[in-house]
Amino acid sequence: MPDQGAPACSLCLFHPVCGAAATAAATAPAGTRLRPERLSLRAGDYVVRQGRPALTVYPLRTGSAKQVYESPLGWRQVTGFSLPGDVLGLEPHEAPQHGAAAIALQDSEVCAVPVESLRELMAAPAFRIAALAVMRRNAERERVLLVAVGSMKAPQRLAMLLLDLAGEQARRHGRQDSTLTLAMSRADIASLLGLTLETVSRLLSRFASVGLIAVRQRRLRIIDSAGLASIYADLDGGAQRPAREGDPGAEFAPAMAMCRGPAS
Repeated sequence: MPDQGAPACSLCLFHPVCGAAATAAATAPAGTRLRPERLSLRAGDYVVRQGRPALTVYPLRTGSAKQVYESPLGWRQVTGFSLPGDVLGLEPHEAPQHGAAAIALQDSEVCAVPVESLRELMAAPAFRIAALAVMRRNAERERVLLVAVGSMKAPQRLAMLLLDLAGEQARRHGRQDSTLTLAMSRADIASLLGLTLETVSRLLSRFASVGLIAVRQRRLRIIDSAGLASIYADLDGGAQRPAREGDPGAEFAPAMAMCRGPAS
């Protein structure tokens, strides 16, 4: 994740119609201007709760959050991470209830936009196009994650996540920056990727030892993005058979093959 300290109003779906933005105040029709309430959150606070009525959406201004699904049987699964500019609680197909919880990963600030205001804005073609583009992008990232968890080996999953976070940072800020701030815990990463905490920690150490990344506390720097991409693509062909997490050495095979290089 990028550094979460600066507000991300310019990345927000509602920026063109937000009365707090000078450009929006000058250009948006008077009937569509928003004056959203701002809410401060502490790490661990719920932004939305699963199963509660979807009455409000929450653009994330600063900080970060995770989405957590709780099954009727009681187990919990992290299903995604949100960055500044994302809209928490935005339900596809106008679902009446929140399908997952959103929980702040660090001290954060959100704006509160009533669903009624969102529905009114959706009547404007430009806003509707932008909102649908956001939903399509979110759906595509969810599909990629589903494929990764369902059919890829452990190192592929972790490489996919790191490349995805770096790609999101580049898309949002218009520049390549190899340094990420991982506001989520390794346990959250493990839950998202369907791995164990021990496997995630071991893989991060292995990626660092072969020169793909450098990790210092929650700061992670990608040194060799091409190397991560080769692991994600599984260029040794091992992705044809999904490996069980406990297969001896399976999670390190792509990284080790890449590091060996051509035979001398």
